[in-house]
Amino acid sequence: MPRLVLALIASRLAAPILNLSMLLAIVSTHGSYAVGGVALTGFSIALAVCVPLSGRLVDRFHPRPVLLGALAVHAIAYAVAVIGMTQQASAWVLVAAAIALGATTPPSAPVIRSAWPAIVPAEHTRTAYALDAVLNEVMVVTGTLLVSALVALASPVAAVAVAGACTVVGVLTLVTVPALRTRASTKSTSEVSQRRPVLGPLADGQVRVLLGITACDMLAFGCVVVGVSAAAASDGTPGLSGVLLGAYSVGAVVSALGYGARRREARPRRQLIAFHAASAVLLVATGIAPGLVLAGAALLAVGLVSGPRDTLHQIALGEVAPPRQRTEAFAWMSTFMWVGNGIGTALAGQLVTWNNGDHTTTFLAAAAAAAGAAAFSLLLRSTLRTGATTSPTSTASPR
Repeated sequence: MPRLVLALIASRLAAPILNLSMLLAIVSTHGSYAVGGVALTGFSIALAVCVPLSGRLVDRFHPRPVLLGALAVHAIAYAVAVIGMTQQASAWVLVAAAIALGATTPPSAPVIRSAWPAIVPAEHTRTAYALDAVLNEVMVVTGTLLVSALVALASPVAAVAVAGACTVVGVLTLVTVPALRTRASTKSTSEVSQRRPVLGPLADGQVRVLLGITACDMLAFGCVVVGVSAAAASDGTPGLSGVLLGAYSVGAVVSALGYGARRREARPRRQLIAFHAASAVLLVATGIAPGLVLAGAALLAVGLVSGPRDTLHQIALGEVAPPRQRTEAFAWMSTFMWVGNGIGTALAGQLVTWNNGDHTTTFLAAAAAAAGAAAFSLLLRSTLRTGATTSPTSTASPR
């Protein structure tokens, strides 16, 4: 358990550090946000496309060789990126390095999410997924703060190098987790050679529904991030955008921990509908709130709803995904998260521009996405249950 948590912290910390520091490093090298934006877009697209493929390889073969193989190529891409930034390489070299970084990202997150039931007792699976969601939220905030400190003390390129070091530590720690070795040793030749659907877990309708919910959730979150920045800027206090997003994060962390400590049976369909409906109402309230104080209070309430929602979402995906395709299912979740967030930020940016800096429509768009997620939740089986006595991945591997 401690090794898995350490691997989770290191690997989840790498992503927010890399996203911000790579942009800052390219801007400092070329003085162009356009080049930095293209590099980040290439990184995101490459990661979104390739992480399900690496997840499929993990399910088909073993986690360790896939993780170590991806890490080896990923380290080379990091070296090219860091050297290119320090030597002021041409824009196309840096963009190519960013794409290579995205394409070779080790599938640490889906491996960790699919490994929880092999580590913890069945009655604590909900708590494990809550911890996963909480640490993910905390690492996003922590990563941004670390970039600010590293840029002030050293340089953006140094922050990129730190992101690479976090990835190396995370993967090398993850491959030492005994449950992964046990899982690898229990795969028989017939399992490895068994034919699987071309679409993998996407062939399952319930998996597709949950991934659609993921995209809606992240679209809403992308709108919120841009909307908060616009609201703070229009109020003349752009520095408060971090405080407002911090209120959201605090609510998500507290509620996820509280939800993870529950022992009662969960009914994903009913609860996800309720959580998303509440999110839609609260997002509308945030958009029309008169002043940043009330907007911050509304964002805190949105976070209190999103914590248990995101935890339950992971548990439900682990429940419905085919056992031998579970890592790939969680990899697709990462893909849909990247895609949804990208669409949300792009849409919100256009809405702010069209409305001369007004943030209200961005929150209304976020509310519409949350309502769409509630509609998707109606398609879940009403008989789906998750509880303290059942593990969502209990058939995936022996404890």
